[in-house]
Amino acid sequence: MRTMPLATRLPEDLTRTLSRVCETLGLRKNFVIESALREKTEELLDASELNLAVRNATGFHDWQKVKAAPRRPRR
Repeated sequence: MRTMPLATRLPEDLTRTLSRVCETLGLRKNFVIESALREKTEELLDASELNLAVRNATGFHDWQKVKAAPRRPRR
């Protein structure tokens, strides 16, 4: 897989924590950051798709609103 550099600025305490965790667990920072970004982007996409599905759904209606709605005559 081809890679590209990504430069970003992070809070100092977060970078210190990341360094300490990686050193303690014997992990590479690139691995941890890539894993976290993949997981977060998947979460964001899932949330976006769920939001769209909820907006397009018509199957659930609040019972109080259904009960209070005027009845339509049967044909």
